[in-house]
Amino acid sequence: MKLNRESRLSKKHLVPIIVTFFGYIVIALYFNSLGPNAPVIMDFYGTSYAQHGFLMTMQSVGALAAAIFFSLRGEHYNKINMIAAGILLFGVSSLAAGFTPPYAALVFILMLCGAGATTTDVMLNGMIPELYPKHKNTLLPILHAFFGVGAMITPLIVTVMVNPDIPLTFGRPLLLFGALGILVSLVFFIASRRTLAETPYVDMDAVRKKISDNPADFYKEKKAWMFLAAAVLYFSFQLGLLSWLPSYCREIGMDFNTAGTMLTAFFTGSLVMRFCGALILKKITARKAYIMFSLLSAVIVAAALFMTSPSVMLPLLAVGGFLQGSCVAFLLLMSTAEFPDRVASASSLTFIGLSLAAMVTPLWMGALAEFTGFLTPLLMVCALLALSGLLVIKATKPPGR
Repeated sequence: MKLNRESRLSKKHLVPIIVTFFGYIVIALYFNSLGPNAPVIMDFYGTSYAQHGFLMTMQSVGALAAAIFFSLRGEHYNKINMIAAGILLFGVSSLAAGFTPPYAALVFILMLCGAGATTTDVMLNGMIPELYPKHKNTLLPILHAFFGVGAMITPLIVTVMVNPDIPLTFGRPLLLFGALGILVSLVFFIASRRTLAETPYVDMDAVRKKISDNPADFYKEKKAWMFLAAAVLYFSFQLGLLSWLPSYCREIGMDFNTAGTMLTAFFTGSLVMRFCGALILKKITARKAYIMFSLLSAVIVAAALFMTSPSVMLPLLAVGGFLQGSCVAFLLLMSTAEFPDRVASASSLTFIGLSLAAMVTPLWMGALAEFTGFLTPLLMVCALLALSGLLVIKATKPPGR
């Protein structure tokens, strides 16, 4: 299944892709706003940390349900239309959350947000290697770089739009993100009509004939489970740092602002790598890049954790963040290459891994830290990242062998 004129990306083909890049920024803004906005949300609803955590868990449940569904049935749907539908569902749900509904309704709405965002994730990351195989090594890293841009600017937007003294204002960013999501969905839907006729998705009956009657056949492949495990391990590392690195830095004597700067250094390095990922893939394969960079990042971040001086820890974390910055794109490129006829299923593996890690990693790390402090669980997630790289060695093989 290839584009008729896939050898080059014309303006007509490029416009829908560019629109989805901005859609990824909006999704990143939403997901990364819930942390900075948490105290204001809890003040408005009068909820505890556990109740707020339940919101995040239910959001992950929605995301996981969508990822599992599309791992089984993704190839049965027009990916272009499903991307538009996913962004629209996310946008409408975020808009609804911004109108400050009752807590019980908010739980359901955030679950829909997770499902809509993951639908977009799975279908978009599956569509690019399927329709643009000659450009996937450029487009996928840049796509994830745009997510990184959204993550970096989110705290500023929340600070500007939310007034902690007026809890009702927690909904302002959600209203903005919802409106932007709906706009992106409509623009993408219109722009993609010009390219749809040149894709295999114009005749979905022909596509479905190539698919096994038993969609669960995909999970009979041992390497599918290995890619899923690699994703869980990778996201356990990233989410573990996101959740608890500042707490560890406070534990070893850093002040609040300095502790936050350590995490900023890590994700700044990560963002730089996301823009460099396409260049790296011109020199080495995604497989080699994932294995090498995941192992190096695990070692460097682990070393950084033993540095009590902020001036030493900060550059180490920046380098560690840089090295692992494009690992998501590398993992997606590898898994979709291993399953060229099931790209939606292969793409889903990464997002199932993300949802599973999001549901359990902060919890087990926090529970362990109550007995050991944060150094031990943080070193453990570094080890998990290294194990993820080793799993990829087993799940893949070099070309020609």
